[in-house]
Amino acid sequence: MNKPHRRVDIVRFRGKVENNAAARNLLRDTGDLVLIERGRPRSIVMLCPCGCGDELVVNLDARAGPAWYLYQNKKGTTLYPSVWRESGCGSHFIIWSSRVYWCDYESLWDADVIESSLDDTVSSFLDAKGFLHYKDIAVQLGEIPWDILIVCRRLVKRGALREGVGKHKGYFQKLINR
Repeated sequence: MNKPHRRVDIVRFRGKVENNAAARNLLRDTGDLVLIERGRPRSIVMLCPCGCGDELVVNLDARAGPAWYLYQNKKGTTLYPSVWRESGCGSHFIIWSSRVYWCDYESLWDADVIESSLDDTVSSFLDAKGFLHYKDIAVQLGEIPWDILIVCRRLVKRGALREGVGKHKGYFQKLINR
């Protein structure tokens, strides 16, 4: 394993293999990640992007316990939800479109990093009958949850949606113009 490096803001997808040993052979630098797939995605093995040098294994198979969702598209690799290390370095981060967003960086949620064309899709999908969680909206629309959260928060700022409070934070409802 490499000596610790500085924190990185980009992860690099190094390939797809069938087991942990093969994955370890592909890990070279901080932020490298490898997909383990045997018939279906099983896990991601990566070198922690904080630079501590630890190897992380992120479960993608719900049959083996709590699992993350992996999205790969032309924008890069995304994991949902965030990765929060409860031991070791204690890092908390999001991997979204191959970028690492550190959870101490709150202004991410105010950024206009998602195309506005998704605004109409989300707005049309929601109705005033009840609140829906952004992850459920994403699943039903076939989108990445982080993208939908940004769009929903942007629509709240524009007065088109409202967000729940307290334990209902992250749930959104369309407002009806009176």
